[in-house]
Amino acid sequence: MTAGDPKWNPAINMIDKLKKYSEYIRHLRLPAIAVGFFCLITTIVIILDSESNFGNRFLIPSFVGVVWAMSIYAFIVTFQSVPEKANNSVRIFGKIKRRLHRGWYWIISVVFLSTTLAAIYFTNSVISIWLSDYAE
Repeated sequence: MTAGDPKWNPAINMIDKLKKYSEYIRHLRLPAIAVGFFCLITTIVIILDSESNFGNRFLIPSFVGVVWAMSIYAFIVTFQSVPEKANNSVRIFGKIKRRLHRGWYWIISVVFLSTTLAAIYFTNSVISIWLSDYAE
């Protein structure tokens, strides 16, 4: 399919590619949960035990780890269940239902890609602050 093809739709292809990527990395779901919980517990312990300055050194990286672990897990879980495209054997109301369902995933994908860009910017900002404070 190319841009000149009447059936080519970049929004639909984007959803299918995200589904393919999430199926490809689905084995990272449990490690993402484990890393996320570890980073969350580390963040909570550092915040509650704020007496030591040594522990504060790991606050920013552990918080960034929580953000990215949640992002990876949400991506894998959300885009594995994208419905297939409607074929010709489906009746008109079935096609409408499937297109609305896929349209919802398109909206989710745009929001997810936007939050991923925001997470990249956030990560870059806080890691540069962290490096300026703790680099030796």
